[in-house]
Amino acid sequence: MAETSSLIRNNEEEDSEKLALLEQYATATNTKVLSSQNDLDNKDRIMDEMLNWCAEQKNIAVLKSGVILSSEPSSRTVQNCKSLLLSKGIHPGQVYAANQALVSIMLAAGAEDESVKKQKGEASTTFSDQQKHLRDLVQEAVLQGVSDIHIQVRQTYSKIRMRQHGELHIYAEWSEKLGREIASVAFNKETDHATSHFNPSVPQDASMPLKIHGKDIRLRLASVPAHGGFDMVMRILATGEEHTKTLEDLGYTAKQVDIIKMALKLPFGAIIVAGPTGSGKTTTLAACMEMVEDTQKLYSIEDPVEKVVEMATQVPVNTEKADRSFASMGKAALRMDPDVIILGEMRDEDTANVMVRASITGHLVLTTLHTNRATAIITRLVDMGISPVLLSDSSVLRCLICQRLVPMVCKGCSIPLNTSVKHQPYMADWEAVLGPEIMKTAKARGPGCTQCNRSGVGGRSVVAEVIWVDEIGRQFIQKCDTTGWEKYLKSNGWGDFTARAIQLIQSGTVDPLDAEKVVGPINTATHATTYTYL
Repeated sequence: MAETSSLIRNNEEEDSEKLALLEQYATATNTKVLSSQNDLDNKDRIMDEMLNWCAEQKNIAVLKSGVILSSEPSSRTVQNCKSLLLSKGIHPGQVYAANQALVSIMLAAGAEDESVKKQKGEASTTFSDQQKHLRDLVQEAVLQGVSDIHIQVRQTYSKIRMRQHGELHIYAEWSEKLGREIASVAFNKETDHATSHFNPSVPQDASMPLKIHGKDIRLRLASVPAHGGFDMVMRILATGEEHTKTLEDLGYTAKQVDIIKMALKLPFGAIIVAGPTGSGKTTTLAACMEMVEDTQKLYSIEDPVEKVVEMATQVPVNTEKADRSFASMGKAALRMDPDVIILGEMRDEDTANVMVRASITGHLVLTTLHTNRATAIITRLVDMGISPVLLSDSSVLRCLICQRLVPMVCKGCSIPLNTSVKHQPYMADWEAVLGPEIMKTAKARGPGCTQCNRSGVGGRSVVAEVIWVDEIGRQFIQKCDTTGWEKYLKSNGWGDFTARAIQLIQSGTVDPLDAEKVVGPINTATHATTYTYL
């Protein structure tokens, strides 16, 4: 008994000595002793390249951020660790004194993550040839800044096309067999909820996470049957590199951002983001979600989950089951004490009713819709069965957004608009609307360079209409008078798609021909109150 008491006392003294040494190191380096995961960035994990080495040392952990945790920070092990990181081309970060419990927890979490990756088939040794082909294809698309990969499988061939900056280009032609195998592997082995059997005869969709060269890439899959085969489209949602873009990064003006921020601060009401397919609505929604206060609870109902947002509870929808639809999952979320509800898309009357119900019962709602104009959101909602009187209630609609994406000229190879031979036939029409001064500063797509991969395009920008729903606006909504509403908005300085496109042309950011493909012709005839046929 005396021996046991002595052993306990010795252990306590040893722990006390170790803690004192850690405190001394922390004081000398003007840091603090880390003892809990709460002291770390909750997204930081063990660096994959260093996991095995750290596990062998047992008293050190290197995180993905470069931070080094050690229960013996003054030991030779830390110096060896820095040398090893430099040999791998990685710059070592700050060294922190940490108790052994925290180091052990981080190593155990890293080992568990590695085990999960292997179970999901992310270890390269388990890849089949088809899985390698799939990863090579996705990696090439990511490197080229592609938004969508189209695989068209027919009876005798498979055609691969990639959408870059909104335009489709041929990438390759494969055999029919390889295209079919790639589609099967994608749906059957790689998706979040892999199906038991890929069926090209029926429409299917899913989300797919891939680990490629240490980067977490996320895609959305969709397939439809076609004559002689099927089409599959993979949309790249995240490349494992980018942070969530802000509204300013996307192309919203300062005034538009102010309106959206004002709506996000309200305790209830709906913010609706509209636009055609592929217009970046999901990215804008994610940017809005990041702006919500940390003290609020977010529930996001999605089909499928596309961009992972850490602060939100993201609930996947299964449209094939009535109890997992947008409407039913939205109703369930209302019982979970939410502050903000995100409905990935309003597709039918039931979902629209959930939006209205959530708004009038004291929740902030964000959702998306397919329409061509911001004012047309009202027309679409009425068409879905929502009463104009209900829509005009001050508790329901707060902010209406409609956006499209327009290609930006490459800064490395763009040319003055008035020197472009291709643009000369349209100069008179543009000058009548834009004026001679704008024509002098406008730019056209250049011949292409290495900076833009010979495309002449330097990315895409949002062109948006943003409406703050005021009391006079509600009167127009109640009467479904969208034409009168637009006149009222313009009389108060509101800018539509064309006005925003003209601003981008004036700044030399967008080629007028590209702008016209997105917002329509920019000439006096399209702006005339009465069209003259003579």
